[in-house]
Amino acid sequence: MKKITLLLPIFMMLACISFGQAFISLDVIVGKRQPSPTEQALMSTEEALHPNITKSMHDIEDAMSHLNDAPDEFGGHKAAALRDLRKAWVSLRKALYYRIWQDTGN
Repeated sequence: MKKITLLLPIFMMLACISFGQAFISLDVIVGKRQPSPTEQALMSTEEALHPNITKSMHDIEDAMSHLNDAPDEFGGHKAAALRDLRKAWVSLRKALYYRIWQDTGN
């Protein structure tokens, strides 16, 4: 399963490049860099088409913010929760932006 998780974004990017379709960089999806104007336009369009996923991503961002503001003495459970929320956020972004690839007919 881990191989599929790692190979799917790579396959998607290669397919998009080979077909000349626009795509969103994995660095943007996982939050390592800001999106370019083209990527931002694609993201905004896709977010509008899937409001439930978008709302879930914003809810997770709010939860992470609240946890960051909480005291640190929770026996490591707060840190674990933050890691889990971050993984869920990245998974939702991958799911949402996978739709861009799907919606272009690839």
